[in-house]
Amino acid sequence: MNLTSYLKVGYAKDLYGKSVRNNKPRNNFFLHSLRHNNYQVKQTKEPLPNKISQNEANKQESLKNALITDSVKASQKEQFVLKASMFGALALAIFGIGFGILVKSMSVIFDGFVALVSVGLGFLSVVTSRYIYKEDDDIFQYGYVRFEPMVNLFKSLVLVFVCVYAFINALQSIVNGGYEIELGGAMVYSLCAFIFCIILFYYTLIYAGALESDLIKVDNTEWKIDCVLYFGGLVAFGMIYLLPYINIDSIIHSESDFNQQDLARYIDPALLLVLSLLLCVSPIRIAIANFKDLMMVAPVELDSKITQIMEDLSLEFGFSDYDTHVAKSGRFYMVEVNILTQKNFKPTTMQEFDFIRERIEKALEIPSYKIWLSVSFTANPKWL
Repeated sequence: MNLTSYLKVGYAKDLYGKSVRNNKPRNNFFLHSLRHNNYQVKQTKEPLPNKISQNEANKQESLKNALITDSVKASQKEQFVLKASMFGALALAIFGIGFGILVKSMSVIFDGFVALVSVGLGFLSVVTSRYIYKEDDDIFQYGYVRFEPMVNLFKSLVLVFVCVYAFINALQSIVNGGYEIELGGAMVYSLCAFIFCIILFYYTLIYAGALESDLIKVDNTEWKIDCVLYFGGLVAFGMIYLLPYINIDSIIHSESDFNQQDLARYIDPALLLVLSLLLCVSPIRIAIANFKDLMMVAPVELDSKITQIMEDLSLEFGFSDYDTHVAKSGRFYMVEVNILTQKNFKPTTMQEFDFIRERIEKALEIPSYKIWLSVSFTANPKWL
């Protein structure tokens, strides 16, 4: 085994693999980080979405500082939040089906059954959250990190389908002359469901930012869609209720057959048409981002950052050349660096190689349990 292979394999097996020689158990990113608690990584501050208030931003920042330094606690908290979201969807489904049977409303019953789909998606997220930190094995030798973008892509496509389905239904209803809305039980159900959804929306929003979890972020998008749709229903109820006081018939031309009752039939489908289009944007963005992760598209910012790091190190240590490969899979990053040394580069100890690796890891500013870093050294350009 040449020097390049020895350094690369020796470093990698200590972090992630099972030694072929002595058959040591594997350790993944997550478990490796627990052995390096003394190493503090500077956290990068990503810009928060514009719609998040300063109070929510402060909550996210305080939670991030408390949780991200303890990866075990962060993992447990993520699973707890995902379970809370899943059981919340189950409670909404039971409430919808039960209330619909009580008031004999098929639309409310159908909405309850739709909520059961969210329960299934939530269960998928909980299982995935457990697996991505699971110790890798002989079958999945790179761990289970690819499961996260796969699940997020699937869930986001389901949300896109829901929005498209709502848009088509609204369009068909408008073409067919609209429909009447019962202002009784359906209005009470929409109000209760909206309050319930908005609580879970803000709950998942806070932890999606604090834990930097894409799984919770997708759940948060689900609750956002539910909130907006239920709020749209409440707006429709309010407009229909206020129509008699507006006296819309006097505004409409007297010779027209179109009257106040006809207008009321179009309010709800028209709102649903607009809202479904607007709500489709978020899941499409999530789907595109996770599809890129599955295709191992190099993150532009990370690629630029590792290039700048290696340029600086090359000037400092006199490296002849280097080659880098970067990819992202969910919350984890893969970084490979191959360094071409000069003939007069003659390190005396392995610690000198480790020092360069530590410099690269520090400069990347990524928590150690979120990165797969492989650094190799060679004097032969063939191995770049």
